[in-house]
Amino acid sequence: MFADVLTSSGPSADQAGGASYQGVQAKVFVTVPVMTLLGGDVPGELEGYGPINPDLARKLAGHAPSFTRILTHPFTGARLGADATTYRVPKDLRDSIRVRDRTCRHPGCNRLAVFCELDHTKPWANGGKTSYGNLAALCKRHHRLKSEGYWHYRQPEPGTIIAISPAGETYITRPDPPPASPLDDPPPF
Repeated sequence: MFADVLTSSGPSADQAGGASYQGVQAKVFVTVPVMTLLGGDVPGELEGYGPINPDLARKLAGHAPSFTRILTHPFTGARLGADATTYRVPKDLRDSIRVRDRTCRHPGCNRLAVFCELDHTKPWANGGKTSYGNLAALCKRHHRLKSEGYWHYRQPEPGTIIAISPAGETYITRPDPPPASPLDDPPPF
């Protein structure tokens, strides 16, 4: 009975003659690569536990009441985006945006991205995705100016921000390219 209370699986008002209770819903996060679902042999991952064998991952996915699709980088595994139902930016995606942007993306602002808020370029409420190509670092002040409708932003490609001022002027900002690899530089001799 205690487990029923915790997992909200207790009797409803109809079943218990007016008595009802609401508990805590349990969520279990299992990451399963698509190729594993299709019969591959890459292990899945059970959050808080670690890797699980592909058969168990497929079985858990088969009984899941819902899925959240998460796009990841094919080489690094870093999250690039999440389902449209996901508003909050996952930590690895947050880190990727902050590394890419380095500072507030408003023209001329040099507030470090680590102190900025992440904002959906196309608002999430209007169908904007929580993705690498729709998020940008904006300091609190510039985020507020955008939210209040004074400034508008577009992101035609990941990291390229077009800022439109209240007077209709446009400004394009691009993130600094990553530093060159030491192997790309010719030797000093």
